[in-house]
Amino acid sequence: MLFNSYPFLFCFLPLLLLVWHLVSGFGPSRLALALLLFSAVFYGLWGAEFLLLLAVMAGMNYAFGLALAAPEKRNKGDTPPGLSRQGLLALALVLNLLPLVWFKYSGFLAQNLAPLFHSQWNFQPPGQPLGISFYTFIQIAWLVSVYRRQIAPQGLLRHALFSSCFPYVISGPIVRYEQMGPQFDAMRGPDAQGLARGFSLFSIGLAKKVLLADSIALYADAVFNAAEKAFPLSGAEAWLGSFCYTFQLYFDFSGYTDMALGLGLMLGLRLPENFNSPYKATGIVDFWRRWHITLSAWLRDFLYIPLGGNRAGRLRQYRNLFLTMCIGGAWHGAGWTFMLWGALHGLMLSVNHFFRARIKGSPLEAVLAATPLRLFSIAFTFLCINACWVAFRAVSLDGALRVYTAMFTGPFNLSPGGPDNMAAQGLSGAAALLAHWLPNHYFQGWQPLALLTLCAVLVWAFPNSRELLQGRRDGSRPWLSWRPSGLWASGLALLAFAALILVSRQSAFLYFQF
Repeated sequence: MLFNSYPFLFCFLPLLLLVWHLVSGFGPSRLALALLLFSAVFYGLWGAEFLLLLAVMAGMNYAFGLALAAPEKRNKGDTPPGLSRQGLLALALVLNLLPLVWFKYSGFLAQNLAPLFHSQWNFQPPGQPLGISFYTFIQIAWLVSVYRRQIAPQGLLRHALFSSCFPYVISGPIVRYEQMGPQFDAMRGPDAQGLARGFSLFSIGLAKKVLLADSIALYADAVFNAAEKAFPLSGAEAWLGSFCYTFQLYFDFSGYTDMALGLGLMLGLRLPENFNSPYKATGIVDFWRRWHITLSAWLRDFLYIPLGGNRAGRLRQYRNLFLTMCIGGAWHGAGWTFMLWGALHGLMLSVNHFFRARIKGSPLEAVLAATPLRLFSIAFTFLCINACWVAFRAVSLDGALRVYTAMFTGPFNLSPGGPDNMAAQGLSGAAALLAHWLPNHYFQGWQPLALLTLCAVLVWAFPNSRELLQGRRDGSRPWLSWRPSGLWASGLALLAFAALILVSRQSAFLYFQF
């Protein structure tokens, strides 16, 4: 069941809100039980075997949590034989990672290890449980917090709810128990303000996904599928295809996150923010503070800092950044393209940190903060991010290489005759130029360019979803701040109606594959 599907919108969600209202008078414990049951149904519809795996992992981790939360024996003679707390944590982490490795990486490992043994392994990788990368990270964070005695297990049902809560279990945000536990204790029935804000944010996310991401995906898919099949590709087509995917991914994933946060608000839960205008970043360091914020925080807290962070000098810091991003790339998918994407970001983060350290406190730092150079930094950062998304989107390294080759060998199709010959054949100057730049018909008509322009305007000229609902921190553009008014209700209703018309396309969210 997808958030952007008629069964969810017209059956699951209304029934949940009705039950939520009816049960609200019985206190937080009954609300928690209702949410757990609906979450189990939501996830179980993807496959009963996947729900069983999630339940087994939640139960296993709760048992480890009880063991880790037990008080330590001060007298060594009183300590029963067995693993230390560190050993228990290490065993728990390994057991959590084993299903992830098996379901997500076993086929990739078999494919790449077979040549080393001069054999051909006909290994069929198993189906991947939906959201396993996300809920594995959630479980690991919970175990580490229990180990550090920052939290304590509060019952198996509570842990089951935290592990399976349907707004975030499939594709995040990657929540921490410290964020959600107190909210589970204070759950109450729906209120008008929460419902209004939740429906507004959900409608914005639905429109992002259905009207923008799914529409522009057609052109991104055409270009990248052509590259995989070694079809002709001009430079302009490669650049436009990469831009299409860059905006598709942003509006797809941020749209999902808006919908998840909106669902949380309807139920009185505040999920952590996951996006803060990442394409307005002035550098790669700034980008990772804005893009997929909960993943960035997880990688920082559970990989980068344990590796040593920046505590042992700059060279060690750059090494730790590079390793962290390579692992972050592998988390997204089992393929060399994801490893390449992670390595590129690790390299760019290291360069960005080096540059920031060199100019810190110098006059150049103030010069770069001026508006013209700041705009240049945003544009340059966006182009670097866009180039990296090519590797992220490509199915194979060969496909990525073909797109890169087309992008960086000139924006024109250097075919015989050129635009002058096309004009002589009866095409107008503009049409001849477009035919010269876009000769393979991956982009036809005005729609793709109009969609790209609309996406760019929304990304750079408008506030993001959080700013729309909460207002900009500097107080500017108050007319774009959400308020429970008839005008906002009418506008969002029209937006939701337009999205509902196209919901029948039912395309899955991109991050579901991760």
